Amino acid sequence: MLDFDQETWLYLAIIAAIFIYFSRNSGRAKNNRKNRKNRSFRKRYLERREQEKSEDTFQEKNKK
Repeated sequence: MLDFDQETWLYLAIIAAIFIYFSRNSGRAKNNRKNRKNRSFRKRYLERREQEKSEDTFQEKNKK
């Protein structure tokens, strides 16, 4: 059915290896971007929460 010579099979194997490498790498990069975004979101959330707590304690001190 596919009667290629050895050199053609080598080229096809190299092309397949490159395709597999880039497809796996793009998935990994996508996950890294998603994790970085979530990490930044958590960091901003915690900073905002800490700031709100400090404002609450400041207001309580001023009420007295």
